[in-house]
Parts: sequence; C-alpha cells; structure tokens
Amino acid sequence: MEEPPERWARSWFPQQRFDMLTTNMVESMNSVLLKAREMPILRMLDFIQEKLGERFYKRRKKENETFHKVSIWAEEEMTKKIDLACKMFVFNLDSILFRINSEGIEFIVDLKKKTCDCLEFQLDELPCPHAIAAINKRYLQKSDYCSKWYSKKTWFKTYEGHVTTVGDQKSWDIPQNVESEITKPPDVEILQGRRQKKRHIHATESVPLKSTKYSRCKQVGHNRTTCLSSLAPYPYSKKRAEKYSNVQ
Repeated sequence: MEEPPERWARSWFPQQRFDMLTTNMVESMNSVLLKAREMPILRMLDFIQEKLGERFYKRRKKENETFHKVSIWAEEEMTKKIDLACKMFVFNLDSILFRINSEGIEFIVDLKKKTCDCLEFQLDELPCPHAIAAINKRYLQKSDYCSKWYSKKTWFKTYEGHVTTVGDQKSWDIPQNVESEITKPPDVEILQGRRQKKRHIHATESVPLKSTKYSRCKQVGHNRTTCLSSLAPYPYSKKRAEKYSNVQ
C-alpha cells in the first residue's frame, strides 16, 4: 500500500491498458524451441521459421472458420456473462440509457458512450454484464459494442504476415561489403558441467508435486520401502522393521 495506486491498479492507470500482462506466449515458444537449442545455428533458425509459419497458418485457418464478428476469446468472455446478465432488472431511461439493478445495487449504462458505473465496460472495452443486460433489452448485437481490437478483422491482421524462408544459399544476393566481412564467434567462457535446459522456477510460481504410487498395493503416497499393506514386505521396509523389533 506504500506504492501509488496508478502503479498497480487499472482504474488509476493514466492510459488504457490490457487486463493481464503475462509471459505465457514466451513460455510456450520456449518449450517448443527446447529441442532446437541443441541444433547448429542455421538449422535452429530454419526450425524457428518452420514453427512460426505453421503457427501463423493455423491461426489464419481458425479465423476463417469463425463466423463471429469478434475473436473467439471475446465471444467466450461475453458468453460467460450472459447468465449473470439474465438475473438483472433493466429499466429504460432512454433509448440508449439504462438503469440496471443487480442484487440491490444500481448501475447506469450508456450504450452510446459505452460506459457503465462499474467501470468494467470502459476498462476492458468489452460489454460488462450490466451492458449485456441493456443490449439484450434492445435486442442488439453485443459485438457492435466491442472495441476494434477484439474484431475479427484485427485478429486476422495479426497473423496475415508470412514467415518466408531465405531460400537456397546459391540464390542469395549478398553485397560485396558483407561478403568480405569475416565474422568470428564471440569469446564466451564455457562453464563446466552440463548445460541447463530447463528454466529456473520463480518463487511465486506454484509447482505441482509429483505423487508416488506403489505398483503392488496400488496406493498413492508411498513406495515399497514405506508400504505397510503389502503381503511380502521389502527387506528394509517399515513393516519388516516393526515385525522383527517386536520379536526381539
């Protein structure tokens, strides 16, 4: 709370920004390119080109198969809000101005200005549940009140480019000043030991714990050395140790 709210709260941010900023896309590409790191540099670049070209093609194909006016993500987000919007009471103040009653709390929705008192309509530029209730009251299209960044046209522009290959080396047109340059590899200190392939897990990330399962008793949480229900105990198991301790 010592930090000013404009550094961590979207409602106080001076400019428009998206809901969440994550590195999921980067992490996905890193996992795809994990095997390519062991390849020579030219083969690794070809591998990256192939994967990006394949990814762009799949996105363009998915966009062509979509019949909505907005992206699939935006359509799914608005669909999640329909059930909540159906439980609200809508009162017309004007043809574009509405008073929404949700669990005793009232909100004013202006469809012309695309605003709502909950501020979600303005921040996300996507209809909030109160705006959806007002839109359904007028039998209008929800996609008409979304930002252009959610439109199908903008989605298509994101992947309309093509990642082309460099072609055969014989067909390259290399300038003379570049061809005469002798590029040497950088001086890098090679550390001892095996190279790390997996990234470091941050302290704030949750790592799922791998549970063990003993194949004989089919129970989870222990192995053969700690199993107490097996008929033939392991020589160094707790069950055998307890048996012989009682005999002594």
